[in-house]
Amino acid sequence: MKGKVVLIILFVVGFVIGFAITTHLKGDEETTKHSKRCEEMTNLNGFVEFISSSYSQRQFTSKPISDEIIQKILVAGHRAGSARNAQPWHFTVVRNRELIDEIMNNVTDENVLIVVSGPREDPNSRFSMNFDCALATQNMFLAAQALGLGARMYAIPVQNINENLLPKLGLPDENLRVKIVLRIGYEAEDVDATTAASPRLPLENKVNFIVN
Repeated sequence: MKGKVVLIILFVVGFVIGFAITTHLKGDEETTKHSKRCEEMTNLNGFVEFISSSYSQRQFTSKPISDEIIQKILVAGHRAGSARNAQPWHFTVVRNRELIDEIMNNVTDENVLIVVSGPREDPNSRFSMNFDCALATQNMFLAAQALGLGARMYAIPVQNINENLLPKLGLPDENLRVKIVLRIGYEAEDVDATTAASPRLPLENKVNFIVN
């Protein structure tokens, strides 16, 4: 009889201890989830601040850019959204000095050009390939800055490239046309990010709300 009582007591004690441990672990799990969520929110806030502080660089240095960094920038561009997931873009990475000089003037040594191409725009289509390519370019523009480089987008060279330089780009499809050129390079150390950025017009002049 006494043995049965002892067994029952041990069972109850074990159950209580097990329940307490499970509850504690669950609490730790919930705390971890909450902490992770708070960290994610902090990172998101930092990302918004990063976008708000980004700007088009004008002064670059001749510090070489590694292939690893270029690859990360390209991945960011390829992760852009597109209508019906068409992913219409093609990226041409230009390091060749002679070709760079044909595309643009006064490009600092060791800067890299990423020429963004896409299909010709169909005026009858409900979707815009140009817009999709712009999203990819913006991704790379921001990624370059996040990796410690400067970046700037150029539209002026596009016409000359499409008219005279397309064969030199080695594009895989004859229907592709250049949409924009992204220049990346390390920025000069003496650049003041605050004064280098072009001023923004007041937000209230660019937004309206329809509530009811």
